[in-house]
Amino acid sequence: MADNSYDVIIIGAGFGGSSCAGLLAKRGLKVLLLDKNANAGGKAMSLSKNGYTYTAWVVIGAPVEDNLYQQVLDELEVADLATLAIPGTQGSFYKSPDGTYSRMPEADTDHLDPEIIFNWLGIPEEHQERTLEFFTNMALMEPEDVAELEGQSFDDWLSSAELPRALYAFIVSLCCDGMFMVPVDKLDAAEAITCLQGVFVRGGGVFCEGGFGKVAEAYCEAVRRYGSEVMMGARVRRVIVEDGSVAGVETDKGQFEAPIVISNAGLQPTVLKLVGDEHFDADYAKRVRELVPSYSLIGYRYFLNKPVTDAPFGVVFSDGSPWTQQRLDEAAAGKGSREGVLYFEVPSNYDPNAAPEGKQMLMTGCFCPPDPDLSKEQLQAWASAGEEALFGVFPELEAAIENKDFYTTRNVSAATRDSVLSGVGGETIGLGQIVGQCGASKPSIEAPIEGLFFVGCDAGGVGVGTQQAIDSGIKVADAVERYHQQRNDAA
Repeated sequence: MADNSYDVIIIGAGFGGSSCAGLLAKRGLKVLLLDKNANAGGKAMSLSKNGYTYTAWVVIGAPVEDNLYQQVLDELEVADLATLAIPGTQGSFYKSPDGTYSRMPEADTDHLDPEIIFNWLGIPEEHQERTLEFFTNMALMEPEDVAELEGQSFDDWLSSAELPRALYAFIVSLCCDGMFMVPVDKLDAAEAITCLQGVFVRGGGVFCEGGFGKVAEAYCEAVRRYGSEVMMGARVRRVIVEDGSVAGVETDKGQFEAPIVISNAGLQPTVLKLVGDEHFDADYAKRVRELVPSYSLIGYRYFLNKPVTDAPFGVVFSDGSPWTQQRLDEAAAGKGSREGVLYFEVPSNYDPNAAPEGKQMLMTGCFCPPDPDLSKEQLQAWASAGEEALFGVFPELEAAIENKDFYTTRNVSAATRDSVLSGVGGETIGLGQIVGQCGASKPSIEAPIEGLFFVGCDAGGVGVGTQQAIDSGIKVADAVERYHQQRNDAA
């Protein structure tokens, strides 16, 4: 059994788990990283099909400058294994009230130019000075002033500024929705402003050649290079708890021992299934059950017989796109419009090797409830709203389709986190993304069981999607290293 003993076992090779594993292995801990999939990367794993390579679903990274992908690649000395791509251009479209789609003009700088935005959105000249002042104040707001907004919704804060509707829609739908995948009236203002400041100052739109999963795969290789182990295709069935402390895990490949277990499998699946809520006090288990998931992305991968756009990525939105909780509830009940923000990505426009010569793959994503058990009809209704917007922007696309894949909430849940509560599992980002559950109220990375930690977007991190997961990975690695040293000192 000695060969099955480790200092730390990490469940899940998503961006949180793989970055944390690499950092701990480099620092000398004996690490076992487990994942049920064949590919690392979790919600941002790389896939390939018929000469195409891409991230499983639309993932747009930010910020461009000083991003955590590269920082951890450099620290682990595996930057040669993953090449980040920064297109420096985009193809977002605004649908005006008269139904006309217009593409966002290119700027001469990598950063957002408010004047270009105002003119594109048709903001009257008499309102531009006031809106520019708003942008400037938001971008330069001091951290202590941002922190004071915690607990207030982003919608309440934005609405108090009385912005033109087109600009409100731009900030919410183009800039913000995809960062958190929650309705704007549930999004914490401090969390939103912190991330928007990063995008406005350090740019948005970073990708990876071969799909974002290549970054997580590089982190996994670092684990191996530093003498530790990665085991793919290994499903964890149970976290072993003995006398109030973790003792290891049971998998379909055998049992492994460790006094520290870090889960990147999702907070709810870990507590309610892998460990079991009988090991936690009732208040903690109740809090975990009440954590609200982000919404899910649903969409298509269109394999095209010719290129239809030179845009590497983009967002399609209108004045009516911003999602509120009421709008989402009405749409889910079939009593309201499902038209909202649409994201698209074209990998071969930032990675020439991502598609066969003369062809193109365009991938889309739009909001959908995170329930992995939605009916075929429900899924189709959400996806059709996004497809209608896409064909409005690219009318020639439909005739160029050779094949298309439909990805759903069920695919997201199957590839990432098990569904342990009704309506939960297919979330794109994770849990704890709303007012009262993020910031200072974010779930702790330390569980109330000795030696159990959580990593990923559910706990400990701040930032945009995968950046939030890596931020959590860095913080958990630091905490676990200290915990490991304290155990050794006490031994």
